[in-house]
Amino acid sequence: MTFRLFLVGDDDVLDVLAELSRHLDYFEVSRLDELPEVALGPHDHVLIATHNEAVGLSLLAQVLGSGAPGFAGVVPDLEGDSPGARAITAAAELISALHDRR
Repeated sequence: MTFRLFLVGDDDVLDVLAELSRHLDYFEVSRLDELPEVALGPHDHVLIATHNEAVGLSLLAQVLGSGAPGFAGVVPDLEGDSPGARAITAAAELISALHDRR
């Protein structure tokens, strides 16, 4: 199976995740500022990270309302955590999502 990963938002944690993604089992990885303009299906994973929590939650609601991605989530901005630590935590969620879909 081939999976696509869409990293959406303006948070630096997505740049770290984009680098980490070469170690994950994704066929295609896209780093975007806006939501993808493609139909999302069960082999698509969307991870959102924004500096404005309300914007991130709104984007998540749009993703869930417009398609059926296999995984959609928001990277929390936990005070005191570095972008690297947040990226590792998010990558662990992505790995679980990949395992759930095999």
